[in-house]
Amino acid sequence: FATVSAALRAELVVKAEEQKSVFGDVQLGVDVLADQLLWDVCRSEPLIKTGSSEEAPDVREMHAGGRFCLCWDPLDGSAIVDNNWAVGTIIGIWPAATGVIGATGRDQVASMVANYGPRTTAFATLDDGVYEFTLGVGGADGWLCSRERVRISPQSRIFSPANLRTARHELPGYGELIDFWLDQRYTLRFCGGLVPDIPHHPRD
Repeated sequence: FATVSAALRAELVVKAEEQKSVFGDVQLGVDVLADQLLWDVCRSEPLIKTGSSEEAPDVREMHAGGRFCLCWDPLDGSAIVDNNWAVGTIIGIWPAATGVIGATGRDQVASMVANYGPRTTAFATLDDGVYEFTLGVGGADGWLCSRERVRISPQSRIFSPANLRTARHELPGYGELIDFWLDQRYTLRFCGGLVPDIPHHPRD
């Protein structure tokens, strides 16, 4: 995560020379860089059995004897990078016994999200809950645990919608839900990406 964070501060926001997204999304140079860094981790870490990326979602075997399967979005929100808004990385980890194809969220053994903004933070699931870590606190190298056992509040007056273009026609029920939030005077907090919207909702 620290390497991706440094690259976002050093790289120009330009289209990648070679476009490889199977979904037709425009890839930026930082998309490709973040993705390559995660593939490098998979190749070098023998505990990782398979890897798969949102950029090219085929499952690739890394180490036959590995114990875990990784799946990631290397740069969630890359479409808003040129606005200088926060973006992030999403990683899910499953046991080799289930793999990622056909597995559910309940099968996950861990997950992580990194948020690259004015600060670089990461949420990681550990044995006893979710922890937040912050990079470079006070100018120091490395990560500091900044919040312990973070939970999402069961009650909230904040909403962060996505894909609003579907709310009127493809998913009318979604439109009704948004109307409810507005009618009830909920507060809109929308950053344009899933990862930067997450910190609006947890509580300590």
